[in-house]
Amino acid sequence: METSIAVNLQCQEQLTKCNDIVCTKKKEPIFCEACQYDESFEEATGFCVTCAEYLCQTCCRDHKRNKVTRTHSLLKNDDIPVDITPFTTIKQLSTCEIHPDNDIAYECEDHEALVCVFCLTDSHRKCENVHDLGVVDSADSSVDMMAALQERIQALQSQREEQRKTIEIEQQKVKTNIHSLVTKWKDHIIGLGNDLEIKLSEMSLSETTQLIEHIDCCQEIQTEIKRNKSLVDTLMKYGTKRQISVVLRQTNHARANLKEKLQTLERQRQQSTVLMNVKEFDLPTTIAELSLEEEGKDEFDIMEHTSDEVLVTLDSENRPREKINESLQTSFTASNPDANQRSLRPVTKIEKSIQTVSHVAIPDAKKRSSKRFSERQIGQKITRFIVTTETDLYTCSIFAVYLTEYGVLVADYGNSKLKLFSRKFDLICEHSLPGQPVDMCCDGENCYVCYSDLKKMTKLCINKTSIWRCYEYCTKYQPLSLTVFDSRLMILFACNENFDNTEADDVHIEIRKGNSINVSIYEPYQNDVKEAKRIFRFDASSIVVSENTSVSCYEVDTKTQELPNRKWFYKPFKQNVLKKAKVVAKDSEGNIYICGEDSNNVHQVSSTNNRCDRVIVQNINCPVCVALDDQKDRLIIGCRDDDYLHVYSFK
Repeated sequence: METSIAVNLQCQEQLTKCNDIVCTKKKEPIFCEACQYDESFEEATGFCVTCAEYLCQTCCRDHKRNKVTRTHSLLKNDDIPVDITPFTTIKQLSTCEIHPDNDIAYECEDHEALVCVFCLTDSHRKCENVHDLGVVDSADSSVDMMAALQERIQALQSQREEQRKTIEIEQQKVKTNIHSLVTKWKDHIIGLGNDLEIKLSEMSLSETTQLIEHIDCCQEIQTEIKRNKSLVDTLMKYGTKRQISVVLRQTNHARANLKEKLQTLERQRQQSTVLMNVKEFDLPTTIAELSLEEEGKDEFDIMEHTSDEVLVTLDSENRPREKINESLQTSFTASNPDANQRSLRPVTKIEKSIQTVSHVAIPDAKKRSSKRFSERQIGQKITRFIVTTETDLYTCSIFAVYLTEYGVLVADYGNSKLKLFSRKFDLICEHSLPGQPVDMCCDGENCYVCYSDLKKMTKLCINKTSIWRCYEYCTKYQPLSLTVFDSRLMILFACNENFDNTEADDVHIEIRKGNSINVSIYEPYQNDVKEAKRIFRFDASSIVVSENTSVSCYEVDTKTQELPNRKWFYKPFKQNVLKKAKVVAKDSEGNIYICGEDSNNVHQVSSTNNRCDRVIVQNINCPVCVALDDQKDRLIIGCRDDDYLHVYSFK
């Protein structure tokens, strides 16, 4: 709706000076404003709500006698307000910009404008959607929002103040640890210890300064909330019906700004100082490293801690925006990936919305559970880690995820990329691919990728800072999946259907060493294999095949070039539904983890005891890949059309 920016800014400036005005007017006498035009200073005994003016006893009497001002509301004695800012603001917002002597009375939806009677006669006579603003709008939502914002800002301010104090306490703890190390290492490391203390002070000062800024900002927002709440309360108590309608519309932008400022503060990530990588006594060049660590315990998505009302708004506001030609926007169709239709999403620089609690200490080694994975429960989701980058144009679809010695490697189908993240899910590097990746496997420093729309394979090399293409070679059939088998590459091909189709097809399996085909396996009489869409190396002589609603383990005979027998299979029953089985992962105990894309769950299957088979993750939207982090006892899941990796912990 079109409003005057200058008027709103002026109103905000008046509200900002509110405290000074209150303090001044409490000490000085209040004079009649009407009498001051005659250079007479009479003490005010009343206040006109409509005119927003102080009046003396005589002027109050004349105000009631005058036919024009007879209906005005007068406040007297103890009801006279000390601060008239809300009244003047209401009057200013209710006045027509074009005809200052007239109040706003109508809303023209055709022009998105608030107009007076003269505006309606002059410029809006032919408009079809003009509404009288005499009907009172309910202010409950505005009042409730201000109360909710006030409660949240107070909690946030208290949290930031506590964190600021904790930083100072934890700084002393880290200093104690540093001094203990310096004592053991004596003269050789005294200089290094001093360097660490200086760096610690700088880091702590930086964090403390930022927290103080946050606290000050919280105070400013809280003050603005109180002022706006005062305005709304005054409006509801003394304003006319038309004024209530107009002012609520005029101040919507101010309340939205308060909400946006608060959300920005809430999304700020708190970092903590940790002493890490303590060196052994072998005369190193440094005795330890200082780092701002994020605590995993409280790494929840900030949206999980907001009310339903705020959550709906956050869902649309938290997505970054950038101007992109709408003619380029298309929608992703799962059943027709070859058409290359994906959801175009503008992206700017994105910060992970993960909030942590400050904790300074030398971390002890995590005590792992003595239970087997098949006996342990999946706890609540630790967090959602965002995987979008600055250069992404589409919504991410993570079709493969692997844990390498350099970090977490993901294949982004939506943006045709490989992305390498650290174990803390900070982006290290990314690499653009010639097509949309549907599967990926790794062998040390090498990574192999196949595509949905290309009959070719790509080999890439990975180190701790970069990814680059080594070579690629073409294939006769369309590759669906691949895995490293016996130091060579095993590839599953489809002869007719595409990778996303669940119908049976004549599949073809090859074991290759580069361009050279060493083994070719074709089993037209095994109906289960005809439905295969994913393969995964289980051990030195067998593979696991995902077959839409079931999973089987086959022994591989490279000499006879066939799959002689099925060692075991998993087909869920009753409530354990599995539909469109996707990428398979294996833990150190031989348990298999399977994603059900259409059943929206993840299954854990024991290769030795079928009584242990179960669904461990439910109600997750379209999971297509999974990886198990044995070291940190967590399950990492990637989904279709999702900008996040979902991480679950084992209890």
